[in-house]
Amino acid sequence: MTPSHPWFTDLDQMLRRDHYGVRNRLERQLGPSPTRPEFVHVALMGHPGMGKSTVARNALDNLSKTGLNAVFIDSVQAFDQADFTFSDMVLVLAETVMRALIDLEIDIDPAPLAVLHNWFAEELVTEEHRTALLGSVETQAEASISVPLVAKIAAKVTAALKSNHEYRTQIRRRAQRDPSELLQRVNTLLDAVHVALKPRSGQLCVVFDNLEKTRHELVDRAVIQRAEEFRRLRCNTLLFFSPMSEYSPLSTPLSRVFTPVIVPALPVRFPGDAPEVIRPEALAAIEQLLSKRLLLDAVFDDPKACVAALAAWSGGHLRDLLGIARRAVENVEPAKITVLDIDRAAQWLGTSMLSSFQAGDLTRAVEIHRTHRVMDSERDRRLLRNSCVLQYNGSQWWDVHPAIRADPLFLDALGARPEHARPEPTDA
Repeated sequence: MTPSHPWFTDLDQMLRRDHYGVRNRLERQLGPSPTRPEFVHVALMGHPGMGKSTVARNALDNLSKTGLNAVFIDSVQAFDQADFTFSDMVLVLAETVMRALIDLEIDIDPAPLAVLHNWFAEELVTEEHRTALLGSVETQAEASISVPLVAKIAAKVTAALKSNHEYRTQIRRRAQRDPSELLQRVNTLLDAVHVALKPRSGQLCVVFDNLEKTRHELVDRAVIQRAEEFRRLRCNTLLFFSPMSEYSPLSTPLSRVFTPVIVPALPVRFPGDAPEVIRPEALAAIEQLLSKRLLLDAVFDDPKACVAALAAWSGGHLRDLLGIARRAVENVEPAKITVLDIDRAAQWLGTSMLSSFQAGDLTRAVEIHRTHRVMDSERDRRLLRNSCVLQYNGSQWWDVHPAIRADPLFLDALGARPEHARPEPTDA
């Protein structure tokens, strides 16, 4: 969602920077500065559904005024979700940048363009497969080499990477045989683009959106374990990661290889606050976010109480906030939603989330609720993957999702079955 969208809510303007401040941190990392490296590689880290794409687009929209040109790659659509590699990511980056040149109405010098044409049309594709894979595109004369032509060829090559076929096997083999040459080829393109952007004082920022929605093992193998090579790309990059990559990594913690920026849950509570607390600034942000999408008076019988209930049950997780509201609407429309309707929708969510638990997970969830810490273990990795544990900024702390905390199974494991007290706003 872009800042011009009617549903957009600028959460950074409404929340304290030390408890949120995501856009500000992104702009500081990606924006112009005499002390920063020529190109930076930033990891935007948060659970799926926390609004990473929206806050990134907001920051990049502001930075476009300084000459930063953002190019987005939807990692779920661009890569085979069962199997992708570092070389796949580099080739898709090159193809996406070529298409972006068309949109930006930018040409690059003929010499690097010819190198790129030869790379995609000759070096990556075997002679045996060339006609079948590239079709009539590869028959065009060398004299007619252009950005649109090379972009078409690159698109056909990268499309072959999304299916388990002999074409993919051969393309990967050729791309991976010399990692330095692979990077040299893509940097030929990136350097040529930056030369073309120089009159505009511009730079590229390639965004790997939705990367955290892909398999953790593939992300670790294709990105984190290849981070040293990834950082040799001669453009800015912004990559989306799950908290698992930092707090329960399969190899190296994310912060050791990229510059991390955390997208936490909305600060409905501060460290030390009781579970029933809702902070007024978070409540105001949630009310504004909902009011952009709904006519609150028309949907809720008691708007303030219903918004407070949604804030409490979601724990500040944006997707769950909207999901609980949506389910409540589906359950009772055309009648107005009551707090009881929200309670029932949230309890349904909690039961659904608990279905992902394995033996011993409830005991571990109770420990996290008491200590507000996560550890590097397979059990915690599973809880993080399913967003059963939420991350908050401030002193950086964690808690179990409220919809799970209110479930009878969790309360039994906690050793107490008190009545569920709905959090109330506080002026503390």
